[in-house]
Amino acid sequence: MQSGAAAQVMTDLFGNLAFTDHTHDSHGLAPRSFNSFFEAADEAAISRLYGGIHFRAAIEKGVTQGKCIGQKVSALKFRK
Repeated sequence: MQSGAAAQVMTDLFGNLAFTDHTHDSHGLAPRSFNSFFEAADEAAISRLYGGIHFRAAIEKGVTQGKCIGQKVSALKFRK
């Protein structure tokens, strides 16, 4: 859910853009490139299956629920 929500909010704020993640450069790992925030969210979500943490159905429903939450967050009106 978290990845789906974050991807939705980031897409709503910045648009559908490609980016490169350099988070683990200092650990000697190669940068990761994604075509969208949703592509990164999907990869993060499926990693839970490979890690034996979640079942596929829970992952798919979680990403969908996260997108819904992200849409609700993006619709909030914040005070300036």
